[in-house]
Amino acid sequence: NQPVMQADADAKNNGFIDAHVHVSNREGIDSALAAGISALRNAGSVMNNDARNVRPDCIRSEQDPVIKTSCWALYKPNGYGGRFGAPTASRDEIQKEIYKLKNAGADIIKVMASGLVSLRAPDTVTAGGFDVDELRFIVEEAGSSGLGVMAHANGEGAILAAAEAGVRSIEHGFFMSTRALEAMARKRTWWVPTAGALTRAAAGKPLEAREFVTRLLASHGEHILQAHAAGVPLAIGTDCVLPDPGYRAYYEAELAFFEQAGIPRDAVMKIAREGGARLLEI
Repeated sequence: NQPVMQADADAKNNGFIDAHVHVSNREGIDSALAAGISALRNAGSVMNNDARNVRPDCIRSEQDPVIKTSCWALYKPNGYGGRFGAPTASRDEIQKEIYKLKNAGADIIKVMASGLVSLRAPDTVTAGGFDVDELRFIVEEAGSSGLGVMAHANGEGAILAAAEAGVRSIEHGFFMSTRALEAMARKRTWWVPTAGALTRAAAGKPLEAREFVTRLLASHGEHILQAHAAGVPLAIGTDCVLPDPGYRAYYEAELAFFEQAGIPRDAVMKIAREGGARLLEI
């Protein structure tokens, strides 16, 4: 009910796109609609014992955002991804899971190509991820079903492997490097930086963790500007879990981060609208 949300209630006329968000119910869709979001890419929701998240099972209206979904993710056993995905240890399991995803209505295959940025051990990424050969296989199998791949990837090695494997987009991309950006520019790999996700994760953490995040985000902003200059295609993603009363503010903070990185406002608005639309192929 915030006034700024009311002003943008007609999401279809706004054009803003969130290329990385988590939503699984009617209230989550309402949060996106109220925030002026025209389309979103649902990167999956917390798994439960009954069924994997597919599409929000609720009544839709013509005013609702367009929703593209990954349904659930593929992750390496004993690595990060259990909350959002299915463990796949072999090529046979990968094939079967992609087949299930296709039948479940997935618009894109999500893969965990790395772990998370650790706030307990600064400058490290937690365990997880597939190697480049495994990622190539996933990309090929997804492609045979007419689907692209979005890769959760942090750290130069994981980002390089995902880009070289031919994924459609890198999600998060913390610990980005110039070398990784060069590969992404060459392969025309999209980047959805989700800077605000790390800001929110650091809230309330010890001072050492917060200072580490401040340093990492400064580097993240520099690489976003380099990516823009190098022609790496960019899109806005908040990594929010909806519904969330602060969602509109988080989306605006993501836009502001791109501006603070040095990208002109007009270009940021183009990234938020046209960039997202191209990534989601709508």
